[in-house]
Amino acid sequence: MSRLITAIALSTVLAGCDSSNPFEGGDVVEGDTPIIDEGEVVSSNGIPAALSGDGTTVNLEAVAFDPDTNTLSVDMNALDRTDSDTPLQEYAFNQNLTDLAPGYQVFSFQDDGLDRMFVAIVSQSEDGSVLGAVVVDGGQFGRFFGGGFYATDGNYTPGVGANDTGLVSYAGTYAGLTNLAANGDELIAVPGGTDPAILPDQPAQVTGSVFINADFGDNAVNGAVFDRTFVNLDPNVSAQIGGDQLDDVVLTSTGIEEDGTFFGVAENPALEGIGSYGGTFGGTEASGVAGIVALDGDFIPSIDEEAEYGVFVLNQCGQPGDAAICDAIPVNPNP
Repeated sequence: MSRLITAIALSTVLAGCDSSNPFEGGDVVEGDTPIIDEGEVVSSNGIPAALSGDGTTVNLEAVAFDPDTNTLSVDMNALDRTDSDTPLQEYAFNQNLTDLAPGYQVFSFQDDGLDRMFVAIVSQSEDGSVLGAVVVDGGQFGRFFGGGFYATDGNYTPGVGANDTGLVSYAGTYAGLTNLAANGDELIAVPGGTDPAILPDQPAQVTGSVFINADFGDNAVNGAVFDRTFVNLDPNVSAQIGGDQLDDVVLTSTGIEEDGTFFGVAENPALEGIGSYGGTFGGTEASGVAGIVALDGDFIPSIDEEAEYGVFVLNQCGQPGDAAICDAIPVNPNP
């Protein structure tokens, strides 16, 4: 079970349509890792259920993202569709929320003031080799829905690294969505006096930084998400949980498969498991990496059942568009 935190009360909910924990296990849906086809439908087949949704009725099934036209359509399988002729629902680009997610584009959808508000965060690497996205609604009627997605361009080859060591670093920004209520600035207004029992919430956004080390000789990857903070959390919720800052997330060492994909355990600073992470490397010599972090555990000490879906899309250090920290990494003078 997960908990939806609103400005009104701390009310118990499920992250999905049944009592299953959306972050248990790592069962993989049949199929290959999705391949980027800009503007076309890309299925989530091949992504572990722990990352794409609850693994049963609620999953981020497919996306269609075109960075040139800045358009996004989503098949969330969770009360967001208005056209019965297609499983995809077009989301609207949201500049206000994009401003809160450096390095990412943010889209949203709410059919009317008493329907769920869904927020989608998406990005593609500088060379177009990888793409990542998360979609979460703010919750209504005691439940919220969420899922993550990643894809490659199909041209993956392992990284080589300096001096042919196979050791490669990636760095950049992180963007997440949680089951805690945002300030509600982007919700469609409803008449005053509407009963709170039927009101939807806007999901609160998280921003942060990511650093990943990969060893393509040993086919292993690990890293961390740090400097995590809420950027639009409802002030009343912020007071309940003791502020907007969040603990770091440890991305524990896990293997890299032949196709460049990986799946592992996410831990808090006490090295306790709090969820899962996974993704895919893509491009020539693994020029980019995209991944999802799915948390459902003690990452906020003051509450018991918080949840978060986050995305990272990173360029390899030394590649065009890499993060500033890449230039500050000290080099071994005696390789």
